[in-house]
Amino acid sequence: MSLNIALTGINASNTELSVVSDNIANANTTGFKKARAEFGDLVDSMSRDSNGLGVRLQRLSQTFTQGSIEDTGRTFDMAITGEGFFILKGSNEITTYSRAGNFSLNADGFIVNNSEQKVQGYEVISIETQATSQVNYDVALDSNASVVANPFLPRDSSSYNSATSLAIYDSAGIQHELKTYFRKTAANTWEVHYTLDNLPPKQLTNNVVFDSSTGLISSGNSQIISFTPADLGSTLVSDSPPAVTEELGITLDFTKLIEGVDGFNINDLSSIPISRATRRLSNNGDVSLIDLRIDPNEHSIMVPKITSEASLNLNLSALEQESRPTTLATFDIKLDSGASAPTTSPFDPTDSTSYNYSTAMQVYDSDGYNHTLETYFVYTGAGTDWDIYHTLDKGTTYPAYAQQPAVAASLSDWTLSDVAVPTDTTAGTANPTTFVFTAAQLGTGAEDLVIEMDYTNIKLGAATTNGDNHIINRLLANTQSTGPDSVDPTDTSTFNYSTAMTVYDSIGIDHTMNLFFRKIADNNWGVYYQAGGQSSSAEKVGVLTFDSRGLLIRATDSNGIVDELNPLKLDIIGIQFSQGAARQNITLDFSETSQFDSASITSSLEQDGYTSGALTGTEVDSSGKLIGSYSNGQTQELGQVALARFTNTQGLKRIGDNQWIYTTDAGTITRAAAGSLSMGQLITGALEGSNVELTNELVDMITAQRSFQANAQVINTTGTLYQAILNIR
Repeated sequence: MSLNIALTGINASNTELSVVSDNIANANTTGFKKARAEFGDLVDSMSRDSNGLGVRLQRLSQTFTQGSIEDTGRTFDMAITGEGFFILKGSNEITTYSRAGNFSLNADGFIVNNSEQKVQGYEVISIETQATSQVNYDVALDSNASVVANPFLPRDSSSYNSATSLAIYDSAGIQHELKTYFRKTAANTWEVHYTLDNLPPKQLTNNVVFDSSTGLISSGNSQIISFTPADLGSTLVSDSPPAVTEELGITLDFTKLIEGVDGFNINDLSSIPISRATRRLSNNGDVSLIDLRIDPNEHSIMVPKITSEASLNLNLSALEQESRPTTLATFDIKLDSGASAPTTSPFDPTDSTSYNYSTAMQVYDSDGYNHTLETYFVYTGAGTDWDIYHTLDKGTTYPAYAQQPAVAASLSDWTLSDVAVPTDTTAGTANPTTFVFTAAQLGTGAEDLVIEMDYTNIKLGAATTNGDNHIINRLLANTQSTGPDSVDPTDTSTFNYSTAMTVYDSIGIDHTMNLFFRKIADNNWGVYYQAGGQSSSAEKVGVLTFDSRGLLIRATDSNGIVDELNPLKLDIIGIQFSQGAARQNITLDFSETSQFDSASITSSLEQDGYTSGALTGTEVDSSGKLIGSYSNGQTQELGQVALARFTNTQGLKRIGDNQWIYTTDAGTITRAAAGSLSMGQLITGALEGSNVELTNELVDMITAQRSFQANAQVINTTGTLYQAILNIR
């Protein structure tokens, strides 16, 4: 009996030594999990005292504790910290699981291990572009609003009662601005006008009518509008010939529109659907997995993205002086004392032979429009007598006219006082003269422009040695206008501050968009833009209004409308670049813009567009996302590594090459991305080493050795006893 018991002990010790030697042999194996032998005692169940019969091996189990993490610097090396296994699939379609993350790209772009098994993960799904099909209006109109009588004009806020603005999308994913104007024409009756981008306005066929007792809409609930590809400013072509274009049809749903006594209020404006072409990972739950691949056909080029929004972090200096209409024009000029009278008479501003000399300067009216003030000097031929004439906007759409400085409302000549000729140091002694350019003469709708002409620095003198007969030392218009519809980018006197950013059109071409800021009153700044050299002037976008703390409180567009849903944003509408790009709108977000006493400065300008780019590199983040880096400076998700965990990890079956396969003993399997559903995180550029501790293994080896020796000694002793028994006579 003892001999058999000792034999079981020797077998157990031998098994223990085998496990220890296997652990030691794999001390440097990536992702290896050490094993241990688990034993149970044998008893004689038939014996009354349950005598022991030795030991038996119950099972070989593995310890799935965390191994050490070692940096490698290789892009596709990954180590799991925490729970989870990499999911692999070979050419035989058998799924295996591993903690060894020593992966690389093969010739076809698949991420594989050393056995050419492919890493499994989640694909990036491209969502089909959907055009806006419906707009819901949850809006309250003011029942106390006055009836509007004058004709509707989008730029005339007095021609409608309220307006809304909403971004919509065509089937190419291009954003457009839909503005809706509500105009009360009778009690409980409202006209609805709308514009798309900068197109001419249109009116809905049916008016919106409310029930006078409930304030709820009674007719005109739902109406359809449509826009042609030409309206949209882009051509949408089908995949197969013949090429066709797509129209955009939208249902305007006014079901929630009410007429109340609390004034105009927007509870919600929504467009259904509003999805554009986007990409997302299919990692929500236990879904089908794919072989992760950096596809050279699909991933090598990133398509461009049109700029639709820009964020501006600016400070506009509160120390700047606001602009005002021109009130004073100063002339610092030397006229030739040796001049002869013109050959042509009378004076004609269109005939250069009727005057000796002319100048021009920019002046501004109360509405901010710039005008050209021309000044003509005519020598009468009598002593030091000169006539001075002024015209406004000669050669423009405004009719030319001339005025002479008047004395007691007469047109008598203004005469420079006698001076010593040919000296050029003595100024004339005439008093400044005031001119009034009437609103009719201005032709802009602005108030009369009153300008004081200061001639006191006009001098007579001889021509210079180089033949200059007349010399301008300085022409100065003292101030500028309050808020013109445009400013001159080449004239820094027309604005206080400027900055520039790069924007991208629908085909990825970059353009420079210049932004100009002009203080028009205390705490109010005009915003102007010039995009891609489209115009020689910068057009007005709107006005920024700050509070007494220098914080922005609202942005009013060029039509005088504040978007109640986005009160700190302004929209640049209908930018049309060349080379076949679609018309685009850009929203300027001024939420980080301030007006403090420091100098005007741009802290940051960010926009959401980019040009096309070529794949330059790939990396993996801690959640297992494959991030492609492109030559345009952008990154894009190309896929995501999936991990698996099990209810009973010990139920996995070890098959070698650092891999396990699933058995029913492992229980429920859960697949998810790293960092979700209790999965561990990934460390990229690193590998998880073996969790074998050599010191412990050596101790276990010594223990197994002594057990083996002791059991062998039992056999030896038992043999001696048997020999002694056999030797008894």
